[in-house]
Amino acid sequence: MRIARLALGAGLAGLLACSAAETGPAAPGTTDGRTSVFLTDAPFPFEGVSRVDIHVVSIALALHADTSDAGLPWVAVATPDRTFNLLELQNGTTSLLGGAVIPPGDYRAVRLIFDPERSSITDAAGHQIVSTTTPGTPGIDWQAKGGNPSLFAQVEEPVAIDENGEEILIDFDVGRSFLYDGHGGFTFMPALRAIVRSQSGAVTGQVRRADTGDPIVNAGIGVHLAFDTSAVIGPLLASAHSDAGGRFTASFLRPGFYDVVAEDLARQGPTTVIKIQVQAGKTTDAGVLSY
Repeated sequence: MRIARLALGAGLAGLLACSAAETGPAAPGTTDGRTSVFLTDAPFPFEGVSRVDIHVVSIALALHADTSDAGLPWVAVATPDRTFNLLELQNGTTSLLGGAVIPPGDYRAVRLIFDPERSSITDAAGHQIVSTTTPGTPGIDWQAKGGNPSLFAQVEEPVAIDENGEEILIDFDVGRSFLYDGHGGFTFMPALRAIVRSQSGAVTGQVRRADTGDPIVNAGIGVHLAFDTSAVIGPLLASAHSDAGGRFTASFLRPGFYDVVAEDLARQGPTTVIKIQVQAGKTTDAGVLSY
């Protein structure tokens, strides 16, 4: 059996440079496989925040979807017990949480246990925002009971793991997970997705002003499930934001059709909707979104 190895901040390029024993499935002909769990995120949209640190205690999987069942058998995959800055995990960058040899099966639940007391937000001036137990006061209301509460990731399709193992991505959408009250207070409403890396694709594009052609910085991009009709935009699945050049990437999407729309975070209005198709292992260019 292979020993799980933890890595922080390697990103996709770094992972590709590692050996299969560190990051990937077992070699052909072997009977045991290593399942790795990575952490990623859709970028937090507020310019006034420099860090969003989450202390991850452990990750586990279950074959059944009913997470309310107290007797649900969980299979431990990783116990990093480390703090991760989610804002470093953008545009497809991932951080290895750990891995383990686990029984093959179709896993329908993913549980992340974190420590609120070792988690925080840091503003642009370097001030650390920590937990609060009083609603309406500056700080983070984690809405959690106990020392190490559990978060459950949305599993869109069962995570199929065979004897060769698999790489699982947990997409932590910061922008949707921390609701700001405008007065220094945040309410934690976790939005996490779990997906197998090999079964996912990405979408990229650029946001520009229609009148000048200038790139728009920090535009919020929403990736919605596409309906057959063009009259209705489907549910929001993932979010991203544009960089200094107006470019964006939303990663780790299931194959299928999506509606992509951007909105200036200054609320100057949304772009038109662009329908795209995502394919596994590929990045689809949505082109230029402008308004």
